[in-house]
Amino acid sequence: MDIQYIDPATKTWAHRPATPAEIAQREIDIATAAAPVVPAQVPMLNARLALIAAGHMTAVKAYVDTMPGIDGEQARAYLEYAQNVRRGHPLVEGIRQVLELTHADIDTLFVTAAAID
Repeated sequence: MDIQYIDPATKTWAHRPATPAEIAQREIDIATAAAPVVPAQVPMLNARLALIAAGHMTAVKAYVDTMPGIDGEQARAYLEYAQNVRRGHPLVEGIRQVLELTHADIDTLFVTAAAID
């Protein structure tokens, strides 16, 4: 990889080989630019549509339906009536654990949900 710069003496474009540090930084810059931003929250409808598309909605409903007591009632109300779902909500973490999803899997679901129009 070459570095292109303006030579101050000639005021023309010049090239020089990139240093290993410059190459490494370029790779980091490319990877960072390509990484999608995970939204902190998405509309609940979009979250549900993303779960359906990923084949997880049936398992999510089964998990929430079997939750006992007030926690179960609150989880069902959240899933049914919330306008938005937050990435950091405890129910999201519970679903992640029960479905044996990784944090990256949940991030992907949130990115997918955010892209739904």
